[in-house]
Amino acid sequence: MNVEEALSKLKEGNARFVAGNPSAKDLVSQRQSLVSGQAPYAIVLTCSDSRVSPEHIFDAGLGEIFVVRTAGNIADAIALGSIEYAAEHLGSQLLVVMGHESCGAVKAACGSDHAPGNIDAIVKELQPAVQAGGKD
Repeated sequence: MNVEEALSKLKEGNARFVAGNPSAKDLVSQRQSLVSGQAPYAIVLTCSDSRVSPEHIFDAGLGEIFVVRTAGNIADAIALGSIEYAAEHLGSQLLVVMGHESCGAVKAACGSDHAPGNIDAIVKELQPAVQAGGKD
């Protein structure tokens, strides 16, 4: 599938999601067909926020999209390696970076330059955007 077809498929799936008319999926047979491998038509980098599920938003079944989720959409070396794997080894041709409103990670970074525990790593990664005037 080429880039234009992949983008069209995502848009069509999103239209079904927005209309409240998702396609029927036979997850058992989809899962069985994927035992020998996967060939997702798109890669989606998005936030870990539980309200932003690409599989639902794009009405995609198992094996159709390769999703990389990190709080605040931070593309660290591991996330980038995952994206590269999908492109180089699985043949995915389209990368979508999907943001959303009211991101908790962005709000945390806008509210302070430090946070408790490992959340601090997220806040520090987002600080350059905050300092440059980025808004959530």
